[in-house]
Amino acid sequence: MEMFEVIQPGFYTTIQDRGRFGYLRFGIPLSGVMDAYAYQVSNLLVGNDINAAVLEVTVIGPVLNILENGVIAITGADLSPHLNDSPFPLWESVAVKKGDKLSFKAPKKGCRAYIAVGGGIDVPLVMGSRSTYVVGKIGGIEGRPLMAKDLIPKGKDFGTPRKRVPSEIIPFYSNAPTLRVIMGPQDDYFSEGIQIFLDSEFKVSTKADRIGYRLE
Repeated sequence: MEMFEVIQPGFYTTIQDRGRFGYLRFGIPLSGVMDAYAYQVSNLLVGNDINAAVLEVTVIGPVLNILENGVIAITGADLSPHLNDSPFPLWESVAVKKGDKLSFKAPKKGCRAYIAVGGGIDVPLVMGSRSTYVVGKIGGIEGRPLMAKDLIPKGKDFGTPRKRVPSEIIPFYSNAPTLRVIMGPQDDYFSEGIQIFLDSEFKVSTKADRIGYRLE
C-alpha cells in the first residue's frame, strides 16, 4: 500500500531502521538511524514495533503527498514540518488523510528528524534490514536517497498509537553543539597542528554525509 508520493525529496532523506547487524566482517556497515532515541519514540507514537523503518530527514525536509489515511509522527530535530498549511506538532501522533500534503519549512533546531507511519515503511529487507546504505547501493529504495516521484509503501498497522510524549523526556536539540576532541595514540607525532586545529574556526563543507563531516 503506497502511503507517500515524493514531490520534493529534501536535502538528504533516506529510509532507515535500527541497522544491519552481523555483516561488518564482509565490509557491510551497520547503517541505521543516527538518532536512535527519536527513531524509537516515533515508532512508539504510531503503534509500531520500535524497529520499524522510518524516513530520516536531514536539514531540509521533503514534500510528500499522502496517498492513504493513516497516523504519522515526527520526532527529532525541529525542521518546521507542516501538514497542508498548518504547523505539524512534533513528538505526537497525528491522523492524516488521503490528499494531505506534508512539507517542511526552514530548520529551527537540530538537523535530523524522523517520520514514522503506522505500519512502518515497507520496503524489502536486505540482510535483515530496510536501512539505506548509499555507498553500497542497498536497502531502502534502490540503495539511494529519495527522489521526486518515488512511491513509499507502508505495512499493516501494528497496534494502537500513543498521543504524545511528555515534555520532560523530549531531548534538547541545539544548532551550536559542543564537540569533544579525544586525542589518538599518535598525538605525539604532531607539533603545532593540534593547537591550530583546536584554536581555529571551521565550517562543515558540502562534502559531508552520514559517514562523516569534511571541514574547511
